[in-house]
Amino acid sequence: MGTSSRLRTAALRGLVPLGLVSVALAGCSTGSGDPAPTQTVTQTVAPSAAAAATPTSVATTPAPVQTPQPSATPTCGAEDPTSAIQQAADRLGAPAGIDGATWDTASAERDGYDPCAALSWVVLRPAMSTGSSPSAILLFHDGAYLGTATKEQYSFEPDVVRQSDAALTVTYRFPLAGEGNAEASGRAEAAYRWDDGAGRVVMTGDVPPTP
Repeated sequence: MGTSSRLRTAALRGLVPLGLVSVALAGCSTGSGDPAPTQTVTQTVAPSAAAAATPTSVATTPAPVQTPQPSATPTCGAEDPTSAIQQAADRLGAPAGIDGATWDTASAERDGYDPCAALSWVVLRPAMSTGSSPSAILLFHDGAYLGTATKEQYSFEPDVVRQSDAALTVTYRFPLAGEGNAEASGRAEAAYRWDDGAGRVVMTGDVPPTP
């Protein structure tokens, strides 16, 4: 006797409740020996909070580079003042008090010359000069020749000192009364300043006395 027949018989006899019979029958009525197909469930997984919070890189434009403006520069003359020295010597004529003498342009003292300075100088002396020979101080503005520091040409080599870009002082030597050239102890100091507003050199101070 099969299981279902036994359960029906038992149920009819009152041994098995009819509810259990229905359950048993439902579990056995597959129609074959293969198990029932399993349902496949596809689950969609939401992205995690950490992944959603990952920042996205944003391209940034670099700040513009500020290029400093070039500072103004003065107008400069020739680096080599040889031509200006020669022209000045030609205008001066012969050194004062020395017959037949000429200016030694090749040996002119150029240490004070600055082609970009508001005021600079060159000391010009005669060829074959001595300690008491006259000198001429040539003045320059931005390398351009202006003229001599004094109209007279004084004996003995002057001591010229720069005070600023536009100013200098000159100490002249001369013999006092009763002194010979070797003992010359007299001193006279003059100051020279380039006046930009007036466009010329302003002189103050003293020069040696005229004999």
